[in-house]
Amino acid sequence: MSKIVIAHGGNIGFLGGGTNRVLTFAGALAEAGYEVTLVVPKPHGEVPAAIRNRVEIYTVPVKPKRVWDQVVRAILVSRRAKKLAEKDKALLQLEHSTLGGIAASLGCSEYVLDVHDLEFDGSLYKKVPFGPRIIRYLERKAVSNASKIIAVSEPMKEFLVQEWHVPGEKIAVIPNGYFAERLKKFTITEEEKGLISFIGVLTHNVDYDKVIRLAKSREDVRIYVIGDGPMHTLFLKKLEEEGLKNVIVPGFLPDDEAYRILARSQVCIFPLRDTVHTRVAMHMKTLDYAALGKAIATDRDGTAVIFEEHNAALVSDPAKPDEFVANVHRLLEDAKLRREMGEDAKKLVEDFTWAKQGEKLVRLYENYEGE
Repeated sequence: MSKIVIAHGGNIGFLGGGTNRVLTFAGALAEAGYEVTLVVPKPHGEVPAAIRNRVEIYTVPVKPKRVWDQVVRAILVSRRAKKLAEKDKALLQLEHSTLGGIAASLGCSEYVLDVHDLEFDGSLYKKVPFGPRIIRYLERKAVSNASKIIAVSEPMKEFLVQEWHVPGEKIAVIPNGYFAERLKKFTITEEEKGLISFIGVLTHNVDYDKVIRLAKSREDVRIYVIGDGPMHTLFLKKLEEEGLKNVIVPGFLPDDEAYRILARSQVCIFPLRDTVHTRVAMHMKTLDYAALGKAIATDRDGTAVIFEEHNAALVSDPAKPDEFVANVHRLLEDAKLRREMGEDAKKLVEDFTWAKQGEKLVRLYENYEGE
């Protein structure tokens, strides 16, 4: 079997969405018999047990704090991964398009690029001088130098083909997933009347004004916004200014506590701002909601379009806040619709477990090596 070097700029000690994807892929390839080396920044926390004894890990000593540190981290990770791949005659897989752009600038080419999201229109670099323009350049360079691209959603593939003129045959779609075993014990829970919930990192991509509009529209609801992030303080300030007491923002909670709140909720929500970043992203929280059998009201993104095709969620245009609020009201008022949509959503995501996404990557490499 071939050797594969995977380069990832994130902290594998923190089990977030992107890290779960990388660890799943590394573990699946190792399980299939590939010799896998993972190049990452020195983790803050323990190396996850899922890969500890199956994957060789090289680390670079960079602390992830400021935006500039992310650039330095990407350079060091890319250099180390490039050297290892050349030394071992290994295939190189780069995680994230921004890391890919920096690696390409350092001379990497003919790699497999796993595009978690497109950041040029996201929130992270908006305040950096010329940030979006620089990120767009790096992301386009990353896809140009790749021999194979993995997109997380069909909308992302469509964007790359139509806007950046990437050949469609160069792109495979492997969506994000969820951990089925982790959620199984929460799936049979009685609903709490008027309970609405959201879980995730509080970034600029979430539309907090829709949450406020929803909270104002009904006094008989309680809305949990579970998570933390760069918009946490500003969101709390807005809630205080509006005098809203029916929105609870507890920060990050232990998984069991957070999932119990989601499981008791009548509706789980995902309000989004309308950007290229959000339209093509494959957000994982919607998969978690569905695995719990919940009725979902979400704005349209790379995940929502799948649910929309199967009538498994009420999906709204991100530019129409009233449509989002109306969808939540509709679900609150119709128990039969909630039950049917929750059942359809749960059935739909049976094919979206992380284990199945790992199998797809293994098949991709089997075909890729045969080309």
